[in-house]
Amino acid sequence: MNNTQQKILVTGITSIHGWPIYNILRSKCQPGRLVGICPPKTKLPPDKNIIPMCITDKDQLRAIADEFQPDSVIHCAGVCDLDICEERPGWAYDLNVNGAKAVAEIFGQSCKIYYMSTDLVFSGQQPPVDGYAEIHDPDPVSIAGKTFVQAELVLKALKDSCIVRLGLPLGDSCTGDKGAIDWVKSRLTKDRPVTLFFDEFRSCPWCDQIAQMILAALSLDLKGLYHFGGNESWSLYDIGVYVRDKHNVASHLLKGIYRHEEIGGPPRIGDVSMNCDKLKAILNDAAITIADFN
Repeated sequence: MNNTQQKILVTGITSIHGWPIYNILRSKCQPGRLVGICPPKTKLPPDKNIIPMCITDKDQLRAIADEFQPDSVIHCAGVCDLDICEERPGWAYDLNVNGAKAVAEIFGQSCKIYYMSTDLVFSGQQPPVDGYAEIHDPDPVSIAGKTFVQAELVLKALKDSCIVRLGLPLGDSCTGDKGAIDWVKSRLTKDRPVTLFFDEFRSCPWCDQIAQMILAALSLDLKGLYHFGGNESWSLYDIGVYVRDKHNVASHLLKGIYRHEEIGGPPRIGDVSMNCDKLKAILNDAAITIADFN
């Protein structure tokens, strides 16, 4: 079954990575074969294929399973805001872990589940020379990272599941207020200062690359664990420079510091650059090209 014939459910479609995934599938799937889930009270244009609901609502998930009967679920729902997760650990656990448990319970026996995880499962304190590969054990330092590790374990236990750890996605979000670029842009373009770290590094894929990757994952029926990030690592300060220069804002608004200089912030990762050779080899063998990744 190719990816345009499948019935596909995408959770968390308003996340920075969920939106490009939902959009590319909307352009590829046949009518009536795609449903998206977004958080309650999300402001989106009316779309009969989008269902506002909490990802932990098993009754609504069961109704979707019964009525829509998806072949695949792409699970993008979750929360990774470091500050909020540290302040509200129970809430983070509920969305990330209990959300994964609900998806696994309702769909795990009848559907293939693809889980979009995160590089926050690593600490970056003693990074491998060639970046974190799938063989490296997670060692998260934040509540966000710890709950993603727990969610991974839930979905890893399912037969034929696929887990993809994403680097920090770069691109514009559907609501204009999600993701690194949106946040930095929202401040700099309003003449508000931004302070970003010189020494927090991540393998940042662009949103259109993530969309192409999920098409490949579906067409290849990928199973197991994979890392997906850009070919170059970005510091958070690098992202600030990119936004500053793109929007021609005053240079003095962007300031860089080192992690040890921060006072009272959440636990920070160091260099969590990822080694993506495993996925690259599979795509190359299948003659599937993702621009600036292969």
